[in-house]
Amino acid sequence: MFYRSARPSKKRTRQEKLTRFIELFSKSLIMVILPLGVAVIFGFVWYYVIYIHGLHFSIKLENIATSAWIPMFGIIYGLLATIVLASVWEEYKKIRSAVKRGDLDAFIELRDENVSPLVHTLLTVLSLFVLAGFMGLDYPTALSGFVVVSSTAYLLALIFFVVEEIDDPCDGLWFIKDIPEEWLAIDVDEYRAKYFQ
Repeated sequence: MFYRSARPSKKRTRQEKLTRFIELFSKSLIMVILPLGVAVIFGFVWYYVIYIHGLHFSIKLENIATSAWIPMFGIIYGLLATIVLASVWEEYKKIRSAVKRGDLDAFIELRDENVSPLVHTLLTVLSLFVLAGFMGLDYPTALSGFVVVSSTAYLLALIFFVVEEIDDPCDGLWFIKDIPEEWLAIDVDEYRAKYFQ
C-alpha cells in the first residue's frame, strides 16, 4: 500500500517548477547578498580604525568580554530576536491565510501592523554591543579578526533584513503574490473607521 497525502496537491508543470525554483533561488540569493555590504563595512572599520592602531582590550578586559560581555548581550539579543522573528512570522502566516480564505477583515486588521521602531532600536543597540565586543578582541592576524568581525556583522544584518522582509508581506522581495490589487488599494484607516466600530 502506497502512502497518499491527505490534501490534494496542485500539480505543476516542469516549466512552472523551474520558474518557481529560479524565482526562489534568485530571491534567496539577493537576501544572502544584502548583508554583505554591512559585513564588509564593519570589517574595514575594524581593520583601519582598531587593528592598524593597535586598539584592543587588555588581557584582563578581554577575559571579561569573552566570558561575560559578549555572551550576556548575545543571549539577550538572541532571545529578543527569536521573539520578534516568531511574531512577524506568525503575522505573515495569518495574512497569507486570510488572503487564501478571502477574509478581507482579517487582512485589513493585520496589513499595516509592523515591528515598532523601539524594538528595532533595542535590537540594533544590542547587536552593536555584541559586535563591539568582537571588535575589541586582540586577534593574532588581521585575516582572523576580519573574518570574525565581518561574519558576526553579516549574521546580525541578515537577521535584520529577514525581519524587515517578513514584517511587510505586501511589499518588498518576499511579498504575498495572491493579494488582490483592490485589497492593496484600500485605505486601511477609512476601512477600519467604517467597519470596525
